[in-house]
Amino acid sequence: MANQPPASHVAETKSAATMHYLNPHSSETPLNPSASNVEQESSSGRIPPRTQPLLSGYFGPTSFVSPLTEDVDLGSEGPDLGLEIESAQRILPPYWVHKISEILLTLNDFATVEALIRDYYALSQSAIIPAPFVLNSLGPVKSMCKDSTSDRNLGDFTSSLTVNIIQNTSEIFEVPPATQGRDFHALFTGPAIRLEILGLLCALAGRARYLGLANDRLDENRSSRSQYAHKMLIASDAALTICKILTPLNDLTIWLLHEILLLSDIVHGDSSPACWRRLGELSTDIFALGFHRDSKTSSDTPEFLLESRRRQFAAAYQLDKSIATFLGRPPRIPWRYADCRMPLDISDEALATDTTAREYSHDYLDENGWNVQGVVQRSSWIRVRFIISTFRDEILEVSLQNVTPEMENMLKNISQRCHLAWDSLPNWLRYTPQCWDQNLHIAVCLMMIISYLAYLYNDFLIQRLIAGKNNPRGNIALLSVSANILSTVLTLGMQREQMVDLRPDFAWTVLLYGFPSASLLIKALQHQKRTGEPFLYEGSRSALIRNLSVFISHLESIVRPDNANYALFQRASQLFSRIIDEILEPQSVLPDSNLEDTSAFDFDPMIEVDGLDLFNNIDLGVAFNQWLF
Repeated sequence: MANQPPASHVAETKSAATMHYLNPHSSETPLNPSASNVEQESSSGRIPPRTQPLLSGYFGPTSFVSPLTEDVDLGSEGPDLGLEIESAQRILPPYWVHKISEILLTLNDFATVEALIRDYYALSQSAIIPAPFVLNSLGPVKSMCKDSTSDRNLGDFTSSLTVNIIQNTSEIFEVPPATQGRDFHALFTGPAIRLEILGLLCALAGRARYLGLANDRLDENRSSRSQYAHKMLIASDAALTICKILTPLNDLTIWLLHEILLLSDIVHGDSSPACWRRLGELSTDIFALGFHRDSKTSSDTPEFLLESRRRQFAAAYQLDKSIATFLGRPPRIPWRYADCRMPLDISDEALATDTTAREYSHDYLDENGWNVQGVVQRSSWIRVRFIISTFRDEILEVSLQNVTPEMENMLKNISQRCHLAWDSLPNWLRYTPQCWDQNLHIAVCLMMIISYLAYLYNDFLIQRLIAGKNNPRGNIALLSVSANILSTVLTLGMQREQMVDLRPDFAWTVLLYGFPSASLLIKALQHQKRTGEPFLYEGSRSALIRNLSVFISHLESIVRPDNANYALFQRASQLFSRIIDEILEPQSVLPDSNLEDTSAFDFDPMIEVDGLDLFNNIDLGVAFNQWLF
């Protein structure tokens, strides 16, 4: 547990410390009252005393200390080995002290924050942080906020609380081996309140508000939702920056960073440089803490925390592949350098019981780690999406290479193994069109279809590489998977009214899966019309044209004029409509048409969205918000 100063000591020093923290003329602010003479000691040439070492982090088998440590985690062994790192940032500038007070004010209406987070965990099938660790934190933080609003001298209370938060956060976050999951929240709430959890609650509430949750309690105004999400992003971002100054990396920091990345995506846009930078920071910190290594994890780490870290790594790995695909950039978390095991298919609540996850697994899981009761839970989707992403990792690795006969065989092998992996998933996790009629929760059906689209898109990428990106005719396998993706997207579009509580704007984000498949299909139909060559699709041509027409109608109506992508969708719908007219009306084709002309797919003048030419520079085939749910 994080070390806390004795209550008497805090009482004696709080008044003086508070004045120093909030003195606008002070150039530096110590992290604890005893450090007030740091500047004076440094100027006299004396190094200020080290209160405790910073964690060195993970060192791998090729590191400079590997012969000595045999690949142990120096986070726990560092002090004994003399490899601890001196903190050069034990002074917190007043600007950031003031930011902590602003974060506390942001949480002042904690009833709203609590309602949003509880709704999120009640509906979401893809929350990464186990529910008990967050929900158990709400009560202590609520009491803290209640005390702050009822205190007669709010300024003094906020100042005192700020000092306490700084003191706690500056302590190294340690989890004793005997800690139970149900008590985990006590290490960072209540008297041990840390800044990481406050930033995390801001990020979760901001995303939940943007997704339209708790709308029966809040003003259902689209601009207010966006403004609230932006305010919470600013608060959580400030919390992360301060935590990086105050304390070494820990599990709470990774949670906070992951949630900030997701919130940043919906506030700034999926192609925003801020999202790409946050992804790089997340991957860097995951490697620094050694979450990618399972075989060398310290035996002193509680089982529930190990399981939580496996979930975190699997989720970050999947997120990395999604963003890398969407932006057409190299992934930042390659599987070839990791040996982290998949998390077990157990409930969030199992991590908060007296029984360890390992003991729990013996009675409830099969030999592959899936639960044997056919229960759908958050860990199930983390596993499914992780499995799909391992194949995406392989595809991305070869996507820029020339497709030689050997490479084609490799791609076919990836495709075959991906199909086998999908078929080996438990039946209750595999999407079928009948799932909507089986009285399943809408969030479960949503995760089924999102996972299925990601699986299909793996095959789409493979078949497109084999066929060649400049081949307007395609091949049988490519046209088949494209038609399957298109029909699946349309099925999802029919369900969007049921999803209003989860994500009002969800349909148009998922339609991005339809762009590459519809584009390829419509181009193949145009090529067949102009050349008379056989159309290599084995399904119904007329049914395919009907599906394309429905897809076009979605493009025309799915986003509002105030949406950043409105012009993009309108332009695409006009383009697709013109090609459909050409296919259905022979007189629209001139006899001397240039058969190799691809002007129909020349989107000039280009529509720029957030400064990025989507059609020219990125692959629209991934639903970039698929990781938000």
